[in-house]
Amino acid sequence: MLEEPEHLTWYHSGHNWRHRFKLVVGVVHTNYIYYAKMYLGSSYARVLRQLNIWMCGAYCDRVIKLSDTIQPLPRAVVCNVHGVRASFLDVGRRAASPLHRWKKGAYFLGKVLWAKGHRLLLEYLTLQRELGLEPTHVDVYGGGDDLPAIEAAVAEGELDVAFFRPTDHSGPELRGYKVFVNPSQSEVLSTTTAEALAMGKFVIIERHPSNEFFLQFRNTLAYDTPQGFLAALDHALRSQPEPLSAEERRALSWEGATERFIGALSNCTQGNLLPT
Repeated sequence: MLEEPEHLTWYHSGHNWRHRFKLVVGVVHTNYIYYAKMYLGSSYARVLRQLNIWMCGAYCDRVIKLSDTIQPLPRAVVCNVHGVRASFLDVGRRAASPLHRWKKGAYFLGKVLWAKGHRLLLEYLTLQRELGLEPTHVDVYGGGDDLPAIEAAVAEGELDVAFFRPTDHSGPELRGYKVFVNPSQSEVLSTTTAEALAMGKFVIIERHPSNEFFLQFRNTLAYDTPQGFLAALDHALRSQPEPLSAEERRALSWEGATERFIGALSNCTQGNLLPT
């Protein structure tokens, strides 16, 4: 199994892995085309797109894309084959207790980069103020190169956002939050969204190919517009999340992910495993 085969194989030397093994599976989970367009321009992204196709076609019998935000690739299927640690599900079980009380509101966790959705979050909170709605406080956890610029934008916009150092998502510092917001459009499949769902929280995410897997969960609040984000945020802060069902816990677990992984390989036949 090759993690991110589209660039892992750039410097490969020796025999082709497809000649040495009966089955070579590549798991693609980073949207490099998005980052190439953002930081290097469309011309570079077009070259990278073709290179990814060549590398995956040459070295993989099956390519698994975690979501359909990834470009088309040879012999590819879309399947989320990632799960969350058992510690997140344990937190979710405790949160399902009738005695549990959520002590905090909304938060965002991740690398503090404009590309990770912070610009969109600030735009939504600015719209909230422009519409005359009651401002929502949001805590942001993480570090990154864009932290000073994002803090400056928050100060300039007089938004109710506080910043904190990176921390373990399952740790006690974050367990009391009820609502996880993630407006990112650059993810392939957000592990932090999966972790928040496993802990029994509401998650507010855009209706986007990268989030397709999460739409099956009852505590997912999906939006299509900035106004939809604000409506989902208001609803989440005024409501209580549903306890995770057994099926939802299974879907988030590594056991469930392994079942999906095996299922993604079920139609690999001897015909398409022959070396090329």
